[in-house]
Amino acid sequence: ILEVRLKLERTNTLDNETLKDYLANNSQVITIFMEKATDFLNRKNEDRAPARRYNDAEIARQADKMLDDVIANIHDKIVPHTREQTPAAWEQFLSENDVLDDLELSMTELSFESED
Repeated sequence: ILEVRLKLERTNTLDNETLKDYLANNSQVITIFMEKATDFLNRKNEDRAPARRYNDAEIARQADKMLDDVIANIHDKIVPHTREQTPAAWEQFLSENDVLDDLELSMTELSFESED
């Protein structure tokens, strides 16, 4: 937590990568999402022809990309609600509005469906 706070203090704004680090160090949001995304991608991969199945590294890359999209979405939804784009303002907003708890709950309720 101290490391993330120091990183927040060194930056003027909370970019996606810093938000990702903050969520990883202060909640289970990233862990829950990655478990669900990886499970989904592995199930989807089983439907592929054996010769065309992705290896674990490719599954991990796809899950990371999905996570990056989610982090960007979370970031974009928080920006309008913080008067100042400073780390302190972000931390205050996340804390006062129980954002971490809400995000964890959302992640536990998250389910992926195939586009087929």
